[in-house]
Amino acid sequence: MKQIEVMVTFDNKKEEVLDVLSQIKYIGKKDIIDTYFIDPLRKNLEPESDLRLNETFRIRKYNDTCYLTYKKQHFKGKQWVYSDEYETKVENYETIKQIVFLLGLEELITVHNKRTIFKNKDYEIVFEDVKNLGYFIEVEKLSNDDSNELEIKEEIRSFIRSLKLKNVKELNIGKNQFLLS
Repeated sequence: MKQIEVMVTFDNKKEEVLDVLSQIKYIGKKDIIDTYFIDPLRKNLEPESDLRLNETFRIRKYNDTCYLTYKKQHFKGKQWVYSDEYETKVENYETIKQIVFLLGLEELITVHNKRTIFKNKDYEIVFEDVKNLGYFIEVEKLSNDDSNELEIKEEIRSFIRSLKLKNVKELNIGKNQFLLS
């Protein structure tokens, strides 16, 4: 499954953005903890010199639900285009974390994220409040076909422009990379 998304920052206040997003179907809230790992025996999970993460392995926890996720990022030049994401639900956060450590992986970074989720017919729209980073909007479309990812990203950008937020800036790195810098 291709995960095609655009993440942006903006100069609006939280309440202003949530007011704009309230016109879209509200799905719910999630408090998420993402813990990313590196493998000291393999280089593919380590950040590049510019902190870009081409591949990631994480444990995601929200409420009593836990997932193991592997993501492979696809870039055209320096621009992130999409990710292949493989995710499965696991039973117990502490147990799976212990297994990962026993396999020799080391914690790289943990991201604490409070998400407010909205959805329209085309996109999932997420307002994110990330500990030690601030506020973001992430708009995502999932795709199984070989359609042009860059065209889909431009459609997403157009949707974001329609929200009429102040000083929107698109980010080409993930929140985990921000925290590494």
